Amino acid sequence: MIHFNTAGAGRISAETLHVMQVYLQEEHELGAYETELSYAATLDGEVYENIARLLGTTARNIALFDGATKAWVTALNALPWSKGARVVVTPYEYAGNLIALSELQRRYGVVVDVMPLLANGDLDLQWLAQHMSAQVMLVSVVHVPSCCGIVNDVEAVGNILRDYPCFYFVDACQSAGMLPLDVQAIGADVLTAAGRKFLCGPRGTGFAYLSEDFMAAAQPRFTDLSRASVDVRGVVSLGADDARRFEYAERNNAAVVGLNQAIKDRLSVAYNVERGTYRFLYQQLAQTAHISVIAPGTQQAGIIAFTHANYSATELVDYMRAQGVNGWPGYASHTPYYMLGQGHDRFVRLSINNKNSLEDVQVFMGLLAKL
Repeated sequence: MIHFNTAGAGRISAETLHVMQVYLQEEHELGAYETELSYAATLDGEVYENIARLLGTTARNIALFDGATKAWVTALNALPWSKGARVVVTPYEYAGNLIALSELQRRYGVVVDVMPLLANGDLDLQWLAQHMSAQVMLVSVVHVPSCCGIVNDVEAVGNILRDYPCFYFVDACQSAGMLPLDVQAIGADVLTAAGRKFLCGPRGTGFAYLSEDFMAAAQPRFTDLSRASVDVRGVVSLGADDARRFEYAERNNAAVVGLNQAIKDRLSVAYNVERGTYRFLYQQLAQTAHISVIAPGTQQAGIIAFTHANYSATELVDYMRAQGVNGWPGYASHTPYYMLGQGHDRFVRLSINNKNSLEDVQVFMGLLAKL
């Protein structure tokens, strides 16, 4: 099976599968609590250190979640929102994030402004600089959206925001594992990501980087017994001042050790190994009759979206899957401001990682030609 659906979920490596199987076998034989104790060095230390290495930060700034959306929404709700605060997003914002913002609009009257795009699809950074003010509490940018391969210039946004007392969220759900990330260079207060996509980790894993400024200003809406205690008078005390106070105690530890292995795999391989394969696939599709590639922006990576003049997205993906090639029929509603605004409903999304080859592309293009 050729897997061109890494943006949905990457295929885990044999090593990741093995460590998860071993962990589950030990839970079966020894008990879950006992196995957790024997893996304490990984679960309480190594996985945080490896994520920190991936992002260019320290382990105290890393929190684990069961997905990127949980991480993003937890950080959002921890901020001290006030009536009439402004939020700036881009047209590439993920619908799950917009749903969470709609609740803030209902509760606090938060105003959400959408940053316009330049004619080529890049973010209009001049507009952002001109519309920043003390009323802007949050700027949220999706590094690489789920709908196409544009790489938004998150460092340029961060440079603009350094002069303002707002919080800067970067949704790196698709870029983590695909592109090198340095939260210090980006200037993010919060960066969230999923383990299952370009990191090729297990489903049900995610994490967040939380800056010192964010942790000083934010308070988790709920802290469970793993990070807090209650005395005889009912007084609650927080036991940690790091990012882990935003976590929940209950988690799938087999998935966490799998995530740790997947991140070790990613750290061991240079970035941009797949760039040649990506460019080849992009060029082949752009030159093919009946194909319209959806490719805004000056920089692209990892994801290619397109429509076919004669076949629906679901028809084409079903055909390819039956021939041994995975893709995904994307939903425009998942990035509604951009994709619905462009008049799309469904589209074919192909996404690759460093395990894909030029031969994979040739197989796909051969099957496409048969249509």
